[in-house]
Amino acid sequence: MRSRFAVAVAAALLFAPPALFAQARQPRVTVIYGSLLGADGAPMKVANVQLLALRPSPVAQATATRTGHFAIATTEAGLFLVRFTGVDHASASIPLVLEPPTTVAVDVRLATFAYTDSLERVSAVGDWNAFAPATATPLVRQPDGRYTLEVPTTADTLAYQLLGLDASSGGRTLINGPQVGAYALDDRGHYRTIIRAQSGHGTIVLDPTQLDRRPSELSVTFRDPNSLAARQYALNLQWDRVRQEYFDTAKARAQRHDTTGFDWAPAVARLSAALGHERNPILRQILLLHMLDAAQFGATVQRPVAQRIVAEVRPGSFLWRDPIRTPWMIQQAFQIAQGDTADAADSGASRVTLAYLDSVIAEQPDTQVKGLALFSAFRLARRAKDPIQTNEYYTRLVTDFPDLAFTRLVKSQMAPGRAWRVGAEAPAFHFTALDDTGVIYTPTTFAGRVYLLDFWATWCAPCRAQMPFLQRAYDSLTARGLVILSVSLDQSPADVRRFRAGQWKMPWLNANVPGGSDIAQMQQLEINILPRVMLIGKDGRILAVDDERLRGDALLPTLRRALEQQTSP
Repeated sequence: MRSRFAVAVAAALLFAPPALFAQARQPRVTVIYGSLLGADGAPMKVANVQLLALRPSPVAQATATRTGHFAIATTEAGLFLVRFTGVDHASASIPLVLEPPTTVAVDVRLATFAYTDSLERVSAVGDWNAFAPATATPLVRQPDGRYTLEVPTTADTLAYQLLGLDASSGGRTLINGPQVGAYALDDRGHYRTIIRAQSGHGTIVLDPTQLDRRPSELSVTFRDPNSLAARQYALNLQWDRVRQEYFDTAKARAQRHDTTGFDWAPAVARLSAALGHERNPILRQILLLHMLDAAQFGATVQRPVAQRIVAEVRPGSFLWRDPIRTPWMIQQAFQIAQGDTADAADSGASRVTLAYLDSVIAEQPDTQVKGLALFSAFRLARRAKDPIQTNEYYTRLVTDFPDLAFTRLVKSQMAPGRAWRVGAEAPAFHFTALDDTGVIYTPTTFAGRVYLLDFWATWCAPCRAQMPFLQRAYDSLTARGLVILSVSLDQSPADVRRFRAGQWKMPWLNANVPGGSDIAQMQQLEINILPRVMLIGKDGRILAVDDERLRGDALLPTLRRALEQQTSP
């Protein structure tokens, strides 16, 4: 009933003049309205707006009118993503905290796709293979310069998407073809092109001259620049730029093979200044969590700021629903706030963090956030070597949240017969080398060597964040005998090659397992979430699995100690 009511409100307001909004607004309803246009300022062939939360289906959605206007409504409160999509354009998502009743007026111009210069690797998925990238079919270049694919079908229409065409994502994004037809939005915010089929087949045609390669940028303009939505967007946009600058610096440092770090002082100073005059409680929390983000990456955060984080970012905060954050982060704030540098089971920071996480589990309404907080509590109790609490959190997780990806990971870490457990022999595996398909890596390949097994993918942000630390370990310890094998779960080896050519060279050993976690070998090895990292000793026995000491700045000293212990008499 509530969703039908919200849709009705949105439909009624779509064509209403702004002056009527104050009269038309119903109690406890948020309305988001405005324009959604293409890069040229004109309406797109098809455009949609979706209000997303932590659930499979949108909270609200609407198709833009022929003039490019839209309106959606909701009676719910919380942190949402407003996703804007349009045919032939890259989608854009804006995080917004909504507390009905309110109105948000925003005008958006999407950027066109950044098409790749090389079309030789473009392939298609569609009705014939259930849109599975692992079995994408390559398009064939014709003498006239077009690329085509004939697909047998008994239906009257054929729906398809193209893979390898969007350069900004390294070709990983499935996007609509420029061929004239109808369009349907999939559940990931990408469009499918639907063409007519005749005589038992459909013909997919990619004409390079139809690709709009003019440079363009995303434009988001809130009509009230002082509104909560506008200010929240500005804060997040600024912070995204700081994060990107940090990652760019880390990448350059690794490529130069030096120790020059990112200077966090200016960013922390700006955050501190903003906190000094900000009075809105939601915006203060956002600034405080940005400060906590900085601390995760090595910034120095003063004790009074950490005390504000634990005091103001409450367990029930909407902001813990942001996918880029995890309640696990709060432990560092407690450590700084208490001046606690210990990492033992009885440390004060560990105890208050577990209490905080218990409150998150009790107060958050979203299953995903509850499950993530419970998973975080499990990890903390396990790291603190508290078997009673570890087992308690494990039981709650597998009983109350059996379908979450984190639960599958926990089972792979705790089940008695799990594939990877410290002290046991590494399970049998066979991975084809990325650079030479005639080479197969197995445990025998590394007999008598200490090696790090890294399961990752180019689309996995935490995996990419580990690259500087893997590079540092490779540079420092290869001469001492360390071997690194990165096993990609990307659907295509070409994705990994493009990543290595354009972002990280990854000069260590590499393999690719097309099909990812769905294939039998990955399921047997319990690779159901990324990243997963294992350290194996010279005798083939597992030294560490998914350990915090195998991540970030802790990786290098951990590997150095392992090499010393393995070579000592």
